[in-house]
Amino acid sequence: MLAAVLGALLLVGIAGATAPGDPLDPAHNLSLPCEALSTPGAVPRSAKNVVHVANVCGFVATDIEFQSRKDASGKTRDYAFVGTMGVGLRIFDITDPEHPTIVGGYADPGWEGDVQVRENTAVIAFDPVGVTPTVSACLKLKSATNGGVDIVRLKYDAVNGTFQTALLDCVLTPGRGAHNSTLHASGNWLAISAPSTNGMVDVVDLRGPAPVLRYRIIGTSTTARCPVGATYTCIVTGKNWAPHDVSFSRDGNTMYVAAVGNDTVIMDVTNVLSGTVTIISVIPNDNAPGGLANPGNIEISHQSDVSADGKILLITDERGGGLENTACNEDPNGVIGAGHFWALAPIEGVSQTAGATPATPKKLGFWVYPNPTLLVDVFDPLLTALGRTERGCTIHLFRLGGNGGAGPGPIDPFFDGVSGLPNRELAVAHYGAGIWHLDFSGPPSSTDGIAEDPRTTWGNTLGWNVMPGADTWSAKEYKGYVYAGDMTRGLDVYRFTDCDGAGCVVTPEPSTPGKATGGGQVDGGLAELAIVRGTAAGGRANFGFNAQFSTGVLSGQLTFNDQASGKKVQSTVIDSYTQAGSTARFTGRARVNGTPGVGFVVEVEDLGEPGRADAFRIVLQDGYGAGGVLLKGNIQVQPASLLP
Repeated sequence: MLAAVLGALLLVGIAGATAPGDPLDPAHNLSLPCEALSTPGAVPRSAKNVVHVANVCGFVATDIEFQSRKDASGKTRDYAFVGTMGVGLRIFDITDPEHPTIVGGYADPGWEGDVQVRENTAVIAFDPVGVTPTVSACLKLKSATNGGVDIVRLKYDAVNGTFQTALLDCVLTPGRGAHNSTLHASGNWLAISAPSTNGMVDVVDLRGPAPVLRYRIIGTSTTARCPVGATYTCIVTGKNWAPHDVSFSRDGNTMYVAAVGNDTVIMDVTNVLSGTVTIISVIPNDNAPGGLANPGNIEISHQSDVSADGKILLITDERGGGLENTACNEDPNGVIGAGHFWALAPIEGVSQTAGATPATPKKLGFWVYPNPTLLVDVFDPLLTALGRTERGCTIHLFRLGGNGGAGPGPIDPFFDGVSGLPNRELAVAHYGAGIWHLDFSGPPSSTDGIAEDPRTTWGNTLGWNVMPGADTWSAKEYKGYVYAGDMTRGLDVYRFTDCDGAGCVVTPEPSTPGKATGGGQVDGGLAELAIVRGTAAGGRANFGFNAQFSTGVLSGQLTFNDQASGKKVQSTVIDSYTQAGSTARFTGRARVNGTPGVGFVVEVEDLGEPGRADAFRIVLQDGYGAGGVLLKGNIQVQPASLLP
């Protein structure tokens, strides 16, 4: 099967490479080394009903969005667009979720890298708060101090399943930067969130040949924010705010604005491109007695998204902050960040929601992270060197079931990208407390075997996973898997299952007797591969290997050299070997371009002599992948009966 797929691709053609973007600046944070993350069978610090299945290491990951596209063969392929700190946008093929492969990207320096994707457009946000350098090369040409967004064109190679990228333009956010941005589902405009004193939502008009900052939605007009002669027009609402993140209703007419310390604002933006907006309602942060000592109140309104049916709004409180915090973010009253649920329509069987509308929201309650006991982090010595021995555990980026990048439903119906969870479930990141899976259909219950925090008044915990070293920025479900952007671990992939604690570990498939070899026709020579799928699709590589499991002993070695990219792989240990018929699979760890301990998996198929139809595929833990058919050489898979 492997050879049939790759061979068909070769017949269609070989082409494509990722275009370089702006030059890189160093990342603003440091990730754990791949060597630390590649040991098979890593045990989570705490877990329930969620198992870790894959990791792409070696970079600081932040936000994630998704698309699905048809390739030239008609097959649906799934992609994750991952923001980073310092290396720009990375695009992964996640059609095989347990082996993500880099298939494109845009090299762009800067901080945070919030990502939006719609059709063939990607947006990367840069915020100059806290550290420098923090923005892209394009933005630096427009301002030495302000941030904004890069708008990038995506060109999809349907033959190879890869992406090329090119900068369309960048848009400056005068007086601040782009902490987040959200593409309107129509594709006509982009909302840029800039949280600060008298902050703003900048409206970028995307209808013309070039993006234009058209309007600035702001509470109070000032010379600094709305200077005379500005190229944009200020829409003054009279409500001072610090917009952190926005999302939209299914019809796109309503915008939900999480405004940090200035409440959460629901706004009619039907006519925003004509310069008119209307505040529908304001949900106050301080909505219960007792101020911040009451966990029912909000310190930092961080994200506000509406459920797929439009009836429930979730507002998260990133209490204590996350990036610089080195404790579990409990204040002197023991209060930690939480998820706050508000009804925007009557909920059957819930009396307090009678009369609920977007203009008159009714509070359902809030969910507090249960704070389970965590095992000692095995990466503590490495994390100490990074200055991240402890990470915050407050709530961060989430995705509701049935929602896409802008709100309910797909941001574009032809590209999917929507969470497949039910519309009363969500996945959410918690920095040093990993990823969490919640149900928000009703009040809490501990009869399901999971003890909720006694302060929780709405919602139930379904599962979680806290991997060693976790500092998780985002967690979003797509097609049955949860993808997490992590600042120390890179990109992590999880799936749901019934498990508890140390039982939430993927058990490696037992090795089976057999032997596989591959190389040139001359002993010691290397085979040549036409790469028709993966990171370097369209190129060529050389490889040689032997791997076997005999009399209970694993042995073997692998050499792989990508001719165009210069990727050089030399195995150091073989961890498993399995075969079935003419196919074989082996895993291990390798030194990759001088970096030790990078995990790999190799799959091969032997379709007879002299080897020209044979197929080879390799996926590295750093995200590199290559699959193709042999141009020279041979692969042989020998049954156990032929072993000495």
